[in-house]
Amino acid sequence: MKKISALIALFSLSGCLYAGDISVLESRKSFVERWSSYPITYFDQGSKLVKTEYITDKGMPVNEVLTAYKGYTVVDAKTYRKDFYAAEYLRPNMDGALNGASIPVVFKKNDLKQVVGQVVIDDESFLLVPTYKDKSDFMVLVRRDGSLSRHLGQIRYKRLVLLDADYVPYPADLRLEPVTTSRTEQTEPVKGFDIKYEGIKADRMAFTYLDYANSQGDSGRFENLSYPNKPGIINIRGVGIKVLDAGKQKLDYIILKK
Repeated sequence: MKKISALIALFSLSGCLYAGDISVLESRKSFVERWSSYPITYFDQGSKLVKTEYITDKGMPVNEVLTAYKGYTVVDAKTYRKDFYAAEYLRPNMDGALNGASIPVVFKKNDLKQVVGQVVIDDESFLLVPTYKDKSDFMVLVRRDGSLSRHLGQIRYKRLVLLDADYVPYPADLRLEPVTTSRTEQTEPVKGFDIKYEGIKADRMAFTYLDYANSQGDSGRFENLSYPNKPGIINIRGVGIKVLDAGKQKLDYIILKK
């Protein structure tokens, strides 16, 4: 009778440990590791927008004899938006490695390392850098002066657990130094205009006026305009143009006003 009772108790314990796909042991492991691990302050990954500038291209010079061929610009004034981005990395100051009981962590000079986040251990702050791309949860701990901790860490349940093995940097003065990378992106015109010569149509000078106001690139508003084919001064949306000679393939002119 006692053997049967013990067997029933064993089955009951098994049922408590596993209920469907939920592992009580796994939950306990997570709970215990939270007490023996460290919270991570995660950093945003990738480039950040630092500033934005607007650049205006004034186009053609005034009071000079110019030639515009069919389909090309007569005069324009375009404003572009230029976005500046920056990203923060750590970079080894030399070729080196963290040597330990297992596979060493190898560093190549000038190889950029993405910083995952920051952790504080015994009142000392460390930056976290992945050991390898295919082991993104194993972390190298980097002090603020760039020196390396003798311990590696592993991210478990979004917290850092220190590994027991000791690692020694080689050469001894191996450091990971901060570096900022930057890039710029320039948009299509966000405002301004572009006037193109379209040749002679029905004995009239033909132009296309593109208004970039509140637009992105070629999505601006087009207008087809025409004027009598004769020398003289014409005004296209506030821009004064003195026509010297207009033909099917080209226009000789002077810009009087922008």
